[in-house]
Amino acid sequence: MASALCLAEEEMDRKQIEQMARECGFAKMGVCSPSAFEQARKRVEQQPPLAERRQLRFDPAEECPWTTGLLVLLWPYCPAPLPSQAGEVFVDSYYPASHAAYHASRALEKRLRDAGYLAQANVAYPAKEAAVRAGLGILGRNSLLITPEYGSRVVIILLATDAIRVNPREDVQREGNCRGCGRCAMACPTGALDENGMSHPERCLRNYMMEGIVVPESVRPLMKRKLLGCDACQRACPMQTLPNQPLDWTVHLDDLTQEDAAFSRAVAQLGNRIGRNAARPQRVRAQAALLCGNAKAVRALPALRRWAESEFDAVREHARWAIDQIEAVHGGGSGT
Repeated sequence: MASALCLAEEEMDRKQIEQMARECGFAKMGVCSPSAFEQARKRVEQQPPLAERRQLRFDPAEECPWTTGLLVLLWPYCPAPLPSQAGEVFVDSYYPASHAAYHASRALEKRLRDAGYLAQANVAYPAKEAAVRAGLGILGRNSLLITPEYGSRVVIILLATDAIRVNPREDVQREGNCRGCGRCAMACPTGALDENGMSHPERCLRNYMMEGIVVPESVRPLMKRKLLGCDACQRACPMQTLPNQPLDWTVHLDDLTQEDAAFSRAVAQLGNRIGRNAARPQRVRAQAALLCGNAKAVRALPALRRWAESEFDAVREHARWAIDQIEAVHGGGSGT
């Protein structure tokens, strides 16, 4: 690997890096300085702790002291249609896009390293604030980055490098504002959004999905047919630009309630799309149990009765709840 002294006279031309990023699959690239993310740090410190923020870092000088610039990479995606067929469940298009973007960023990281520079992809700094600094968009009331080209449907990847130097004074702020129409707040099923924006991030439905936790009973019906991802606030936003696009794959509840071998195959297929880290078997089971309860899926009763004896708390508790929901409608049938 190159020395950490690849500075001014040895920097790459930004257009060269942008071309590399496009060749790896990214639609757009911006750059921002490695200055500490103090605004995001203060905001996070004032809010309830969230699982997704456990790995968040705020000062590149502490984590990657050789960083002279952050590449902000955008991977847009089209929204998936909501399930229309019986048994289909919803997986937000963000997750397969995020999986693809992760691997693309590793490819870009390798190309920069092969060119003699230091590079680390997928660094855990506040991505939305970095994108705003890079002039790629604005923050909407729903706390998401809104870009003029893609609306808010983008995966944001940060890559730390010494291949380009960006000074704090070069950080920019795009002109423009969220329309403030309030549609995202009206669409939010849990009240995470209000007239002030994302006032209660801890209530966001996504925080309860496939996290390995026992979901509060009041939240369980709000999952409806959603396996992973909510997307309600984005569907309501008038600043979106990308049309719905049918997926070339679907996930069926029946596939997730099979015996162990068939279940493992279904989870492996899901993992190939969204990443194995996201598709952990017991977390998939726990979420599938909630969806079975919401769908009053009597055919799932045999699986749910097996899961009701699971050693995993979320699987066991969700399965027992689902059985109660189904039996309240269909009675205690065998499910055959």
